[in-house]
Amino acid sequence: MKNASYLILLIVCLTCFSCQEKTVLKDQTISLNGNWEIAETSKADSIPTTFGSTIQVPSFIDMATPKFPKLDYPNDSARYFWYHKTFSVDDKDADVVELELRKVKYEAHIFVNGKKAGQQNIAFSSGKFNIKDLLNSDDTPNDLLIRIGTRENFTDTLISGADFEKKTFLPGIYDDVNLLVKKAPYIEHLQILPDINSNTVSAFVDIERLGNETPFKVAYEVLEHSTQKLIASGEKEFKTNAIQIDIPLENYELWSPENPFLYDLKLSTSTDTKTTRFGMRSFTVDNENKQFVLNNKPYYLLGTNVPVFRFFEDENRGAKPWDEQWVRKLFTQFKAMNWNSFRFHVGPAPDLWYNIADEMGLLIQDEYSIWYGKGGINTLDKKITSKQLAVEYEHWMQDRWNHPSIVIWDAQNETVSRITGPAYEMVRGLDKSNRVWDNGYSRPTRPTDIMEAHPYLLYPYHLKDAKEPKEGIYKKLMGEVRLPSNDPNEQDPAEDGKPYENTVILNEYCWLWLNRDGSPTTLSDNVYSLLFSEADTPEKRFTVYAQTLAALTEYWRAHKKVAGIHHFAGLTYSRPNEPRGETSDCFKDLESLEFQDAFIKYVKPAFSKVGLMADTWEKEYKAGQQLELPVYVSNDSDNPWKGNITIAIYNNKESVSETTIASEVENYKVKVEKTTIDLPKTEGTYELQVSLNYNGEKVTSYRNLNIE
Repeated sequence: MKNASYLILLIVCLTCFSCQEKTVLKDQTISLNGNWEIAETSKADSIPTTFGSTIQVPSFIDMATPKFPKLDYPNDSARYFWYHKTFSVDDKDADVVELELRKVKYEAHIFVNGKKAGQQNIAFSSGKFNIKDLLNSDDTPNDLLIRIGTRENFTDTLISGADFEKKTFLPGIYDDVNLLVKKAPYIEHLQILPDINSNTVSAFVDIERLGNETPFKVAYEVLEHSTQKLIASGEKEFKTNAIQIDIPLENYELWSPENPFLYDLKLSTSTDTKTTRFGMRSFTVDNENKQFVLNNKPYYLLGTNVPVFRFFEDENRGAKPWDEQWVRKLFTQFKAMNWNSFRFHVGPAPDLWYNIADEMGLLIQDEYSIWYGKGGINTLDKKITSKQLAVEYEHWMQDRWNHPSIVIWDAQNETVSRITGPAYEMVRGLDKSNRVWDNGYSRPTRPTDIMEAHPYLLYPYHLKDAKEPKEGIYKKLMGEVRLPSNDPNEQDPAEDGKPYENTVILNEYCWLWLNRDGSPTTLSDNVYSLLFSEADTPEKRFTVYAQTLAALTEYWRAHKKVAGIHHFAGLTYSRPNEPRGETSDCFKDLESLEFQDAFIKYVKPAFSKVGLMADTWEKEYKAGQQLELPVYVSNDSDNPWKGNITIAIYNNKESVSETTIASEVENYKVKVEKTTIDLPKTEGTYELQVSLNYNGEKVTSYRNLNIE
């Protein structure tokens, strides 16, 4: 009898479990990533019957095996690529089965079992298509075919990703492909609003009931992401499809680059569950004090740029953009350089990158894939309108707005446009977090938004008729306090002549790019030959680049005319051979992701939260002179800094003299310590090192002293 009782209990449990599986679809997301077949045709309606190559999804078509002939922009208008895969799905209890393409270029036409299922036009955001009615009714595998084109045959009313410094515009399914199996009532959209001032997290949810008007319940749980410890839970009943759930939180941890603490919000209907990560953080602009504010404290952005679509055309890129461990190593290197933020430049990365930034703690200025220069969008893409662009912005925002890492929407890069501002004003209110916007070279649309500045002070010296300044290049560039330039005030001034008073982020500067092999780029050739002709080896050029970039970083930080500074670029292509590239990054190679030695030595301390600037820039110094040396201490940390500043002069790594001064600097402040030092009495080239200790590291500002 005892065994019989256990048998009956087991049958009851299995029966209940089976019944539940028929009616409840929990987290039914099925990945279709992996190996696909692919073929090429010269006509859009020529459906291939055989597929001679295979390809990993996600990737670009250059990853196909065997490879296709190389793209030859702009001569690829008659090239189409057909992705093919078969799949099976248990959809008998589902009301909807959606095919989700997270990102694809260009213009995906979707066929399921020989029938058209839809078309994804936007190249930088996701699309979903209900294919339930096209699925086979028996257990026969389903046939999925996706045709994409090239930039040349892409719809001319949409943003294609124009970039003056790219040579190849790769097509491909370059982000995840999923099947979403759903049963009503299911969660269609979810936007999370963390509010650290009211100690709540709010969920704005669109529920799809497929016409059923019966009241329904939504259960919620908030859990620590790493431990799955339950923080809050509850259940509420609703009658409308658009709902809001406000969840009080106590004793939570704030998300920041220094402590990227994540939570899970799990929402459940009777037939669906959706889990989304979020961070409890706020990010605003204090326009009165011209600074960013993270979690109600001033926060200075220190970081870099990632022109990810330029990196995509690097010959050594391979499958790295979709390798989680490689992206984590990249971001680890970023943080090791004291960077807390970066800008995705002229286009978004695959979702994986944003997820990892959330986990590792990097703030992102997310820039849409627009760069048309002073002529505006219509000079290249004449049919793009604000209304259509607003649709693209809306999809872009929906894909991203639950990421705590994303703090700035960047509408475009270096473009004077009358289209971008009106476009994002149509949709910016959809973002419950009310993130700030940057409008490139165009005028800001609101006083509470920000402006970007690109003061490339070395730009004039890449021109053929440039001359070396008599006072020396460092004295010329940094001998006086400047306002940031090359911004909307300069490129798109107001009709009344009044300057825009918006807070400024400096997210491009310097202009001394070197390829990874140490050769100058097309934009830096003349700068090196004119100003730094003595740098005649890769090692010497890397040193010049790093020293100058570090000095400019210190300069802009010390004078606090900007709320953040982003070096260009942390990762991009390296094209030393024809067609040569305009810019590059500072890695030795993409496998090791080691920065150049000089880059670490000089640039890393320039980005320290407590940083220094030795404010001396003379081309030559007199032997034995007494030098008045202002030392700027920039304290961008949350705490006051107190310690000693060491001022040392070296000759071939041997100490010539050393003095020490004590200093105290309030948090979020810059202090100038004025001192006088005696220069060596013997002619020669010396190195000045001004140092302090912060957070267990030695932070040094370096200057070359040419003593005559």
